Amino acid sequence: MRNRVAMVLTLAVLALVVVAAQTDVTGRWEMTINTDQGALPGTLTLQQDGEALSGSLISDQGTLEFDGGMVSENKIEWVVEVDAGGQFIEIAMNGVVDGDMITGTMDFGGYGGGDWTAKRVQ
Repeated sequence: MRNRVAMVLTLAVLALVVVAAQTDVTGRWEMTINTDQGALPGTLTLQQDGEALSGSLISDQGTLEFDGGMVSENKIEWVVEVDAGGQFIEIAMNGVVDGDMITGTMDFGGYGGGDWTAKRVQ
């Protein structure tokens, strides 16, 4: 009986650790996008609801809003659609969260790509 109680308590603690390990990216992040055309600073605002991710990116180029993104462990991903002179391009964003930093890559729908970093605003 004592072994069963110890085992149940151990499993409960492990379950709590797994739930607590889920990354929470909600908040404002100072972002730098790096492409062949140079660096573009911006502000990334993320809203997380479980594994669902939405938000916006504000830069000198304007505001891009998105939803339908995902958070899985320490990885995030979302897609934004950009009007490029009447042709819409999907930009796929992927990142890895490490505490208050995110590093990631982007794909401009087959028209190139780049990388990006973001630091949480305290």
